[in-house]
Amino acid sequence: MLKTKYIFNSEKPEIIKIDSELKIIKVTTLDEFKDFFRLPWKIYENDKNWVPPIWEETKGLFKTKNYFWRHAKACLFLAYKNNEIVGRIAAIIDDLCIKKEKEEIGYFGFFEVINDYNVAKGLFDVAKKWLKSSKIIKMRGPIDARIDIRCGLLLNGYNETPYIFASYNPKYYVDFVEKYGMRKCRDQLVYYLDLSPPIPQYLKDAAEKIEKMGIKIRGFNRLKTGSEIKWWVPMMMKTFSFHWGYVDVPEEEVKTRFGVKQIRWIADPGLFLVAESPDGKPIAFKWTTPDFNQPIKKLNGKLGVLGYLKFLYYTKKINRGRLNFVGIKKEWRGKSLGSAMNYLTMLEMKRRNYPGAECGWIDEKNIASQRTIEKTGAKLYKKYRVYEIKT
Repeated sequence: MLKTKYIFNSEKPEIIKIDSELKIIKVTTLDEFKDFFRLPWKIYENDKNWVPPIWEETKGLFKTKNYFWRHAKACLFLAYKNNEIVGRIAAIIDDLCIKKEKEEIGYFGFFEVINDYNVAKGLFDVAKKWLKSSKIIKMRGPIDARIDIRCGLLLNGYNETPYIFASYNPKYYVDFVEKYGMRKCRDQLVYYLDLSPPIPQYLKDAAEKIEKMGIKIRGFNRLKTGSEIKWWVPMMMKTFSFHWGYVDVPEEEVKTRFGVKQIRWIADPGLFLVAESPDGKPIAFKWTTPDFNQPIKKLNGKLGVLGYLKFLYYTKKINRGRLNFVGIKKEWRGKSLGSAMNYLTMLEMKRRNYPGAECGWIDEKNIASQRTIEKTGAKLYKKYRVYEIKT
């Protein structure tokens, strides 16, 4: 039986001594990788809002067979203080990102650390040095390999459990990156939609207009996931291609990503809406999800058979949603499709007695999307910031 290969298996062991108490090592074994994965349980031990990551997702990302590593490479580091693990970081280079940005940019990600600036500085130093050794001139982050996994540090709103797809961190991380000399690169905005007021009349009017045009809005068909994926993935990629930080990758890579690969099981037909033209062809979608972080939080990082059963059980108790994004074919834009799908989405969430939903994230320079979501009554309530520094 062949052993599973991970990207860190090819690294040579290395110990970087920072001072008499602090050392940083390269992750080169599965046991060290497990320590890398488990560290957040120590960081967030007393934080009731934290949602543990899923081992299967993290493990799958770092396997050499993951499509991402066909155009990227990374090095993982663990920090020890008096032989106790106190921090971690990954330095990541994505060749497709460099190609798009036309600049030698690398990422730092998977950053976690105790409340000790000296440890954080040591981790930033080794990540920056590793990137510089590959001729990278700018380190940007935190970005956990791709912007759709984890992007930016939470600047405010530490008083609630993060929604699905949202980053989360202690406030002192912001202090550490700024003390290190990192500067703002880009902000991502998140809105909150209070569902207690009546739905705006213009949204209802839009839904009636779309119906009169012969456009049908239906739910994602999980029984025909294969055929749905064929049109949805390309449309989703095209929609997201204009977003800051997006990296164009092959369709096959997107289809194997955690979340997309499981879409048959997590797509909620009442919230994942598909608009079809009068001749029955998909022309738009609105991807909204129940907040799966609520059941994921109960798993404590473990999936397996028992985890799946717990997930299914607690999914029925979800009481809030997240509006991810909408995609509309160019020739069908400006015809109130987005507003019509917003109306049906809000109607369904009200039916489920959701008090509210998170919307985003939206790039700070995407003014059109900000205005669109604001018209629903949603209010800006969180910001995430990506930082950068020259190497």
